[in-house]
Amino acid sequence: METYTVTGFENDGTLVLNEMFEASDNQSAKIKGLDMLRAAGHEHKGARIVHQGQLIYFERCKLPGKLKGTAS
Repeated sequence: METYTVTGFENDGTLVLNEMFEASDNQSAKIKGLDMLRAAGHEHKGARIVHQGQLIYFERCKLPGKLKGTAS
């Protein structure tokens, strides 16, 4: 088993979940990490799952409206 970290965050960058867990491979870790986010009620927030510095999963925050300085 390998150790992974799931992190969930609000639009302003505030951490809402930051937990380590074990999984047998990257695909299992992604499923388990997303389940942890769902169970904590943070399914539709920014999130990442990492393993030894490698990004396994990333979801951007859902910012309302248009961001300054970005193309539309």
